[in-house]
Amino acid sequence: MKSGVLFSNRRLAALLALPILACVPACSSSSEGDPGEESAKDAPAGVSVIARERVSLVPTFVRGQLGTFTAQNAQSALPSIAAVLHAEGDFTLKSTQTDASGAVHHRYTQRKNGLAVLGGELAVHVRGGLVYAANGNVRSDLPAPTVATASVETAAAHALAAYPEDAVVSVDPTSDRAYWREPEGDALRLVHRLTVRGVDAEGEIVDTVLVDATDGSVVDRIPTIMTLKSRKIYDAGQTTSRGTLERSEGQAEVSDATVNVSYDNLGITYDAYKTLFNRDSLDGNGLTLISSVHALIQTSSGATKNNASWDGTQMRYGDGDGTTFSNLAYSIDVTGHELTHGVTTSTSDLRYSGQSGGLNEGMSDIFGAVVEWYHAGKVVSEGTWQVGEDVYTPNKSGDALRYMNDPAKDGRSIDYAPNFTSGMNPHLSSGVPNLAFYLLSQGGTHPRGKTKVKVDGIGIEKAAHVFYTANTTILTSSATYANARSASEQAARELGYSAGEIASVSNAWAAVGVGSAVGGAQ
Repeated sequence: MKSGVLFSNRRLAALLALPILACVPACSSSSEGDPGEESAKDAPAGVSVIARERVSLVPTFVRGQLGTFTAQNAQSALPSIAAVLHAEGDFTLKSTQTDASGAVHHRYTQRKNGLAVLGGELAVHVRGGLVYAANGNVRSDLPAPTVATASVETAAAHALAAYPEDAVVSVDPTSDRAYWREPEGDALRLVHRLTVRGVDAEGEIVDTVLVDATDGSVVDRIPTIMTLKSRKIYDAGQTTSRGTLERSEGQAEVSDATVNVSYDNLGITYDAYKTLFNRDSLDGNGLTLISSVHALIQTSSGATKNNASWDGTQMRYGDGDGTTFSNLAYSIDVTGHELTHGVTTSTSDLRYSGQSGGLNEGMSDIFGAVVEWYHAGKVVSEGTWQVGEDVYTPNKSGDALRYMNDPAKDGRSIDYAPNFTSGMNPHLSSGVPNLAFYLLSQGGTHPRGKTKVKVDGIGIEKAAHVFYTANTTILTSSATYANARSASEQAARELGYSAGEIASVSNAWAAVGVGSAVGGAQ
């Protein structure tokens, strides 16, 4: 969540936020909800395109017979796989994950001219030593300047100037250069990559700021703080520090009820991920879950107890003032939301800006709801689709920070993809994936009639597996809504879902205005 806080003074209404089913070759989208697929005219025989860039029509997601792939031949096999996506160059293995079906998913980062390509990732999906799909944003056939005409000092000055006057910020002395591509842009921009630290009215700042190395313009500002069954619970004692360790894994209850509640909620979130998805903590390898209760969250206007945060390492909960919030440690979906930021960072690493930022926040809202549903004995209720309802405005009943089944109800969030605008806050753009998930789970039509697509619900558990698989094994960091639709459709296929269920995935995205990614549609 942005700047490590659950909400800010400017955002009170937003919470931070398997067999393959074959498609007949050359099948294409015949309706708004059809997944769509076509033979790849610019790919080897037996390979089908399931997503393209909207303007260039370059493939971004292909499926079919893409060759063998083993530890011994990986580097020699990569060039031909990448070439289908119009890519070449240096690729470095970022992570490897084996899912429940035995499929192995390899993620690679890309370099060009010796520099990292930010968001340039290639995902290779393998079963039984055979590559059955590949996707990513790894084009190397784009113009890429090599000379930086704007100095690091100029870049630092422009980066600081991009912050509001009330922000107290500074630039780290170290920096590097990289390439950056706007989603489906027509060039790779040479950028200075800077780290800016400080505080503003929304909380602590640790941002990666990208400044164009040729003209000095600020390209993007990417927060790294997002406002955990090994558990450690600390008492921050109404300070901004971690505090004193009060309870560790396996120890008995202590006298402080808030410590015990936080311990339990971390355990519930861990159990939900382990039981539903066989995931061992945030990183999949048993990462210790750390929480500080009775905490203050630092902002430029002072420290507040009306907040909660995930700072990339641990959770922090304020006690609330009893009017805007009650004690935030008591909300199970707030805990699930924040910890899901850690899962996303460990897997897709969705960038916290643009549509990928909305997907990042949406994943946290979605799995906050899934954790709450799991804790309720897998019973869906009205509260399942309300975010933070149990701690928000405790003296007022029936309201919530966010409404997944009707995102626009908060007066700020969008519920229709064409309403997305550049620079939109991820807390507001998360309404699109939130509503898609709700419709996939429960069925129905758009709550405000912005489309007429009818979705047949498949249930929250199956929908959760679709979004979990898409987030952890398919999506890459610069994903758009259209990429999320393609990834969700592919996830449903990998999970062995029926043709009707796969159609529901497509229809859920179509209902919120995200069309098929085949043939240049959004």
